[in-house]
Amino acid sequence: MNKVMGNKRSIAFFVLPALIIYAVFALFPIAYNIYMSLFNTDLMAKKQFVGLGNYIGLLKDGTFVHAFRNNIFMVIGSLIAHMPLAMFFANAIFKKIKGAAFFQTVFFLPSVICGVAVGLTWTFIYNGNYGLLNAFLKMIGLGSLQQVWLANKKLAMFCIIVVIMWQYVGYHMVIQLAAMRNIDSAYYEAAQIDGASGWKQFTNITFPLIKPILKIDAVLIITGSLKYYDLVAVMTSGGPNHATEVMSTYMYYQAFNILKYGYASAIGVILMILCMLSVALSNRVFKESDE
Repeated sequence: MNKVMGNKRSIAFFVLPALIIYAVFALFPIAYNIYMSLFNTDLMAKKQFVGLGNYIGLLKDGTFVHAFRNNIFMVIGSLIAHMPLAMFFANAIFKKIKGAAFFQTVFFLPSVICGVAVGLTWTFIYNGNYGLLNAFLKMIGLGSLQQVWLANKKLAMFCIIVVIMWQYVGYHMVIQLAAMRNIDSAYYEAAQIDGASGWKQFTNITFPLIKPILKIDAVLIITGSLKYYDLVAVMTSGGPNHATEVMSTYMYYQAFNILKYGYASAIGVILMILCMLSVALSNRVFKESDE
């Protein structure tokens, strides 16, 4: 085995098939998407090289700018909703509260449900005529707060973030819980002997030791928030009047509704750059906090 691992040809032989598959299904599509973003093209006309014209057009496109703002709002909202809540629930289960296994399963379950099914379910819940939310408000005497939730430009984006939180907070809870369970119990035993409270144990032992996982979790939350498509497409299709439009839904609209593939490719490139920047920013933030 050592001879094989020391032979570069043997390593290349085993790595090459995976590298070819990765190149065909990941690197080539990315490169082709960048190439397409430099052209003005659709099915009805011959493609025309425009250089950075599509990117300049996006900066002047009010709908894209609004979709970009919605994505940033979704990133901030998801970070605020997911990270603290997931950490609270993970720490509670880690402390072995009664029924911990049950709660862990219940919180994690929504994350394995298809996004389309989740979107359809919550569309019925938010429905203004027969939705569960309005019926509940009426039942508890708050009928004056009833809304056509997804048709309200001011509330629609908040409604979607609530659904995202419901679906994925358990997923991030499990990630953080796994990190907590990898901490040596000797630290907590020593802290208990010294009389440290539960809060002191969390701030001085748990939180510092799960920071590497929190960095990964933050990257997952940010990149996921930038790429959301299914929930928004099913619940609002970017409406009302582009109030919930995000870059992924606008990219789909440009590519498959009005056939501007070059323009849509430019949106895809911007999404990719934002995801890369989010990874770099998360690494920088958590590196500085460690120092």
